[in-house]
Order: sequence, then structure tokens, then C-alpha cells
Amino acid sequence: MSPSLFDPVLPIERTSRRFRDVRASRSFTAARRLMDELFTDFRDVDGSFVREFQTTGFSPRVFELALFAYLLEQEYDLDRSSPTVDFLVTGASPVAIEACTSNPPQGSEDVTLPASGWPSIPDDLPADEREFIFQSGKALRRKLLKRDAAGRAYWELPQVSAVPFVIALQSFHNLSALFHSVGLLSQYLYGSRDVVSYDADGGLQLTAEPIGQHVYAGKSIPSGLFALPEAANLAAVLFSNSSTVSMFNRMGTERGYGPSDVAMIRVGTIADPDPNATKPHLFGHLVRPEQSEHRETFGEGLHVLHNPWAQTPLRTGVLRGVTEHQLLDDGRVLTTTARLSPFTSQTLIFEGAGAEEYALLQLARFLSADTDGSAERI
Repeated sequence: MSPSLFDPVLPIERTSRRFRDVRASRSFTAARRLMDELFTDFRDVDGSFVREFQTTGFSPRVFELALFAYLLEQEYDLDRSSPTVDFLVTGASPVAIEACTSNPPQGSEDVTLPASGWPSIPDDLPADEREFIFQSGKALRRKLLKRDAAGRAYWELPQVSAVPFVIALQSFHNLSALFHSVGLLSQYLYGSRDVVSYDADGGLQLTAEPIGQHVYAGKSIPSGLFALPEAANLAAVLFSNSSTVSMFNRMGTERGYGPSDVAMIRVGTIADPDPNATKPHLFGHLVRPEQSEHRETFGEGLHVLHNPWAQTPLRTGVLRGVTEHQLLDDGRVLTTTARLSPFTSQTLIFEGAGAEEYALLQLARFLSADTDGSAERI
């Protein structure tokens, strides 16, 4: 029998609260089984994955396992022989992918708690947005400036040279970090934001407005990271705000890995297909065992933001099953979505007799909050 990620490799009191909660909770049975199943094929090249997963790096390691699951799902050939870069896709269209996270202050407990609850807006949304951009930029620049013992950047390593270099990013720096969607990151990477106006017939018009800098807590960083010299070798950023234990729990439940008296619903926001819409739809559904064609995929929550100024660019379509973003000549961003791509979502878990009936009642209440009647049960 293969060892489990949840078998402690050090005294249990030295593990993180996040790890202990997920390990002990019956509600996360499906997540544990799916994660263990995937870990059997995961090569821990530097020998630190399990220890970090169980201690200070729980959420970042979950993100790394989700990236591995995505690459496995899409049947890419991987070279995992060296710890110098997290994932090296080989074959006709090679890609080097390095995982990166924004994290709480050193020594702080992992802030992404497993308790379920309704999606919430940060108390001070503008300040939280500024912090998200600042922390995301800090994490990305840390990877761009990193050098090995020989003074080489990632793209200067023999196995990465002439290969598109991609940084995969997810944010965990505070409790609301996962609330923020790809739009904020797009503003920082491309250095522009959309401005909404309407023509004489009421049709929505979008134009781009340049952004000079982003300010947070008395500090500033220049906007438009992709256009800066330090990002010349960054082909793209692969962003997620959903590669969490909840994703593994939903997908494990769809595979029938969860107890019969545990029910869960997924609720959140998605794009409104109306070309004049400026607000998202609410969506929600009961998570239940599904046939393969209806299952959630690890690629659904991933967004590829292409760097138009990269010296070694990433061609569109090389990373399959994800949402792609490309800067247009007029400063607007073209988004191409293959499947359901929520802006943000939350998984609510119910346990005990009548759990599914109660879950459906809560789902109906959530969807009824969309007063224009456009909420979707999917």
C-alpha cells in the first residue's frame, strides 16, 4: 500500500492546523483519497514536498499537486528528473513551469482555513485589491530575480534554455486572497485597465486606460510587469484562485470517493454572456458523482496570461483546457474560454442525515439572491 500524504512524518503537534483539520475531517474524505491517488505518480524530486505539505507550506504544496494533476490530465510528457524547475513539459511544444505563491508573513499560520461559509467580500475591498496586486507582483518578481549557486536564472538553465518559461501563481497571503479574480492580475501584468462607456444606443464600449503604478501601504511598484526588462524571459503567467483542497474535494466527490452523508454545493460568479453586461452571473450546483464528460477538470480554474514582449513566447493553445488572455493592439485584453471559468467560487459542505436535501435548500437560497433572475443552476 502506497504511503499517504496524511501519514505524519513528524509529531502531529508540529504539523500545521490546516493539515490537521483536513486530515481529521470526514468532510474531506474525497479530497484525501484523490490527493493520495495523484501523489502515487508525483515524483518528489527534492524530498521536501511531504514535510512542507504537513507544516508551513500546506496551501502552496496543494497548488503544486493541482498543477501536476492538470498536466497529467492533459497527458503531457514531463521531465521531473531535476529540482531546478517544478515542471518541464517535453515533446513538440516544451514548456517550463515554476510554481509560485504569495504567502502570509513568515512564521504565521496558513490562513486558508477549511471551514465552509458563504463567499464574502473583504471589509475594505479597494485596499484588499491593492494588497493582492502588490503581493502578487512581489511573488512574481521574487522568481524572476532568483539565481542559483552559479548565478543563473531559470531561463539560463540548460534544460530550460530556449523553452518558454511560465510562472504559475496562486495567492494565499491573507484570508480574502482567493476572492480576487484574474482581472486584477491582468491590470498589473499589462499595465492597463478597462474603462466602460456606452454609445448612443446603449451599447457597451470598452477602452483601455494605462496604469502607471500600483500603491499599497506607502509603497509603490510599476505597472505593466510584462513590458519591463526583468520580465523579458517570462513567456506567460498561469494564474489560479481555485487550486485548493476544495477543488480536490469536489473532484473526488464526482468520482464517488466521498461518504454518502456528506453533501456539498459550489457557488460563485461567472461571466454574463450578454455583450452589454458589466456584472457577473451568480451560479451554483450540487456536487455529486458525475460521468466523465461532466466532471470538473483541473484546467477549468487556470488562466494563461501571455506576455506579448517575451523573448521566447508561449504559443496560444500549447497549454490545453485553460482560459487564455492576450493583449490586443488597442490595449484591451482578449479572453478565450474553453469551459466553465468562474471568477470566484466557494464550496459549502454539509454532513449528516439529510445533508443533500439541506444542501439543495441552501443552493436555492443563494441563487434567489440574484434579483434579476439570471442566476444559473449548472
